[in-house]
Amino acid sequence: MIKTEKINQNIDWVQVTDCLPVEKKTLKKDYQLTNEMLYYALDRHERPRLEYYEEEQLLLIIFDVAEPTRFSGDISSEPIGIILRDTTLFTFTADKTNFVNPLIRSLIDKLPDVQRDNLKPLDVVLKTLYQLAIQFFDYINHINSIRTSIQRGLHGRTNKKAINQLLNLQTDLVYFLTSLSANNDMLMMFKRKLGKTLSDDDNAALDDVIVEIQQGLSMAQMANQAAQQVANAYSNLLDSNINNTMKFLTVFSIALTVPNIVFGFYGENVELPFMHNQIAWQITLLISLILVIIVLLIMHFSDFFNK
Repeated sequence: MIKTEKINQNIDWVQVTDCLPVEKKTLKKDYQLTNEMLYYALDRHERPRLEYYEEEQLLLIIFDVAEPTRFSGDISSEPIGIILRDTTLFTFTADKTNFVNPLIRSLIDKLPDVQRDNLKPLDVVLKTLYQLAIQFFDYINHINSIRTSIQRGLHGRTNKKAINQLLNLQTDLVYFLTSLSANNDMLMMFKRKLGKTLSDDDNAALDDVIVEIQQGLSMAQMANQAAQQVANAYSNLLDSNINNTMKFLTVFSIALTVPNIVFGFYGENVELPFMHNQIAWQITLLISLILVIIVLLIMHFSDFFNK
């Protein structure tokens, strides 16, 4: 879908959502966008990048955003495409990232009339990137909250649900770390390549975005380390539970072996003490019980149960 909107005399906003092949032809014909530009802007797997086409005086930005997957409740990151050329601002989003356009609209609407009338496309882009950068904070804090809840459960019994939650958290953090790192690299390239051509206000706004992205990257790294520590603690706890189970089974199997030995002897066709006694069955049980107690005492005094 292609939607056009005039923000002010300086900005013509073209919103492209879930672009269809016929709409690509429109973008190439009416806006002179090349196949290469559209490929980068529409690729769902494109890494954050910055491309400046000097001949066309066109700036292409790919930026990863955090988005909550509406079906499973998981959190992941997806790229959006932004193209700046003269007074035209293009935004390329998919179904999962179409929240970006309402975000831009709300940022513009909140501005006083004087500021709104003087907005330039780059102003809108930098304000949008700033808001998208700080959105990572909410998701990372949410991950930390879930991790803290799981960590408290370490004092109780481990369960499959907690392990699956930890796995999902670590997966989300891997996506975030990768996206934030790539976003930071892209913004630093923006600063190196075009910083000298920007105004002081634009440079300050770009620096603010870089600071927030780097802060988000630091938060994600700390959250990832904490999640890994909890996962390692869960792993150690599971190993300890397995060891205790194996130890119990070992003791149980040894204890059951002793009566088999006693009953085996009395099952042979040889003369044994008490075999003709009226309470021979009870005597064999008593002998077995005594031997089992002796075995358990040996294990106890050898500190087997505490190893």
